[in-house]
Order: sequence, then structure tokens, then C-alpha cells
Amino acid sequence: MTSRQAEQNANNALGRLLTRMLPTCAVTIENTRVIAGNPGLRPDILITGAGRAPVVIEAEFMPAATAEQEAMDRLGLEVVDGRRAIEAAIALRYPEGFEFADYLDGGLADARLEYAVFYKDGTRFPESGWLSGTPADLADIARLVSVPQSAVDKAADALEDGIDRAAAILKDLNEQRPAITQTVAALLGMSDVPQTHRMACAIIANAMVFHDRVADIHGDIKPLRLVCSRDVANPQREIGVEWTHILAINLRTPNCPIEMNRLRLQGVRCRMW
Repeated sequence: MTSRQAEQNANNALGRLLTRMLPTCAVTIENTRVIAGNPGLRPDILITGAGRAPVVIEAEFMPAATAEQEAMDRLGLEVVDGRRAIEAAIALRYPEGFEFADYLDGGLADARLEYAVFYKDGTRFPESGWLSGTPADLADIARLVSVPQSAVDKAADALEDGIDRAAAILKDLNEQRPAITQTVAALLGMSDVPQTHRMACAIIANAMVFHDRVADIHGDIKPLRLVCSRDVANPQREIGVEWTHILAINLRTPNCPIEMNRLRLQGVRCRMW
């Protein structure tokens, strides 16, 4: 029988994989002196990158009794490099029996890992249970949650400003051609009032962001710049064609980055209504 592997060996193997999958980031494995004010603290894996918030991964063999708490304890701490705060941490469970693997690097590439993401505001994703995916899925999620909250807030400001400007156009239409805004209100099942105009614009903006995010993930979906530019003869038809394809894709899987984005967008929506 193979002797039991140390968790540090598994973390080293996972860190090496993530280093290859995240070429623009620095992946630090089992190092001390990386947390400001806590030189003895040793995160299992610390991911940092220019313009990104640091992300910590705390990994354990099953049953991983303390991984969640350790991940939560890292939130809000600042890394020595740039004194940036950790805004998200990931608790990870290696597969059952992985501690007895002969070759950790080879066994890890296609292993089904279980993990959960914790945010500084107290949010857990998923709310209960665990996500399941390969190290490549884990790298995608680490990349996603490393977007700083300040960048999210800046994007929210831009989105809100765009919705305000679009709603102003509908307001003008309401005064000149009220039948148009009445039709929009009827489609939403609401009264033809300014708040309805604003909601309609928010729905359109949300759909546009969603469209391009899906196009980033699925190469067979054309991004908006290819279906509604000035060079497109019939943008309404072209967008309709792409949305027929989008609606055929299963986007409700827990690991889907779009599904994870839904959590962060909830705060944006709260600001708008």
C-alpha cells in the first residue's frame, strides 16, 4: 500500500498546475512572510497579479474539517506585496483517498476537486455544499474572484450611468411617441412610468453584458461587436440568431463563471433600484 502523502505535497502539485494555468499571476505555495503583520502565517496557495486582488486557497484532504474556517480567516488580511487585501478565499477538498496517490502531479490534472468561495462581505458560493471541477475550473474561478471590488464598483458606476442616459431617451420618446413606451411597459407587465423605463434599459444592458460574457466562454457565439455594428445590415435579425444559440446552452451549472458573476451583480442591482 502506498504511504500517505503530506498535504504540503498535494498543495505543491496543485500550485505547479495553477502556475501554468495562470501565466499572468504569481502563485506562492506554502510560504511564510507573505501576509503583512503575520510573518508566521502560511497560506496553502496565494495567487497575486497586477491589478487583481489576492486570492488564497486553503486545501485539505478529506474530510477537510478546517478548510472553510481557515479560508474565512484569511479574508481581509493584506499581502506583503503591494499591501492589497484578500477579498476572496477558496476552501478546497482533495478527492477521497487522494492522500494515497502514487504520483500527485499526474493524478491531479484530471482530478475532481471540491471547493467553495468565500467573500469578505460574508458571502459563500455556493450557499451550501461544494462546487466540483478540475484544476482548470479552479483556475477559472480564481481568475474571476480576483477582480477587485473597486473594479466592480467602477463598472457598476459606468453601467448605472449608461442606464440613466438610455432611460432619458425613453423619456423623450414617451413625450413624442407614447405608444412605444406603452408597448415596453405592457411587455414588462408594468405601468408606463419613468421607473419602468429605467428597468427596461437595465434589462437590455444586462442582456448585452450577458451576451458578451457568453461569447467569451463559447467561441461559436458572436460577440455584440460583430452583430450590431454599423456594418451589419440587419442587427436585430443577427442578434436574434445569436440568442437562439445562447438559449440552447446550459448555463445553470454551478461552476459556470456566469453563474458566479450573478452573486457579484446582485449588489449592483441593489444600487439601481
